[in-house]
Amino acid sequence: MKITKKGRPKTFDKHNADSIAMYTYWKEGMDNVSLNEICRKIGESKPSVYREYGGENGLKASALKLYLDKRVNILAEYLFSENTFVENIQAALNYLVNNLFDNENSYPCLYNKESWFPSKAMSPECRKIIYEKDKEILFNLKNKLTEAIELGEVSSEVDIDVFTNYLHHQLKLIATLSNNKVPKEILNGMVSLIMEPLKKN
Repeated sequence: MKITKKGRPKTFDKHNADSIAMYTYWKEGMDNVSLNEICRKIGESKPSVYREYGGENGLKASALKLYLDKRVNILAEYLFSENTFVENIQAALNYLVNNLFDNENSYPCLYNKESWFPSKAMSPECRKIIYEKDKEILFNLKNKLTEAIELGEVSSEVDIDVFTNYLHHQLKLIATLSNNKVPKEILNGMVSLIMEPLKKN
């Protein structure tokens, strides 16, 4: 009797699954793609996905974290570099206007969309991820603005809390408008207005 040796069990490729899920949710929206469709795209069964992520919400959370790492965290390199606060804000806004959406993946920003208009089926875990990212950016912006005022780089008349929130929302707004292909001359005019309060008299 011939004994057939079993092959090695298939290894779940989490990096590939995260990447495909991220681009799919980004393009289609997190409410608009079924788990069956995601499984088909990544070439895995539902039971495999459940074993790896604990369910659909776990997969969405993992994809969202990857999006933040690939598309949002890169902005921190501009916002929180060793340059002056004003230079950093200018560099971040310039990047949003001129570079972030100049590629084939110019779908609505998943972070902005879920931050401003959360998907109806957004899980508490995903809501927490968005909340923590907002909180992190606000915390770092406030610290950098406070430091800039103390160093005399920015006018002490600036209300720290108000202007921190203002900058955060303006960064999101410029990103959204740039994503929607608003002409760059309009965006650059808006950037000039955003930067105006940071100019010392």
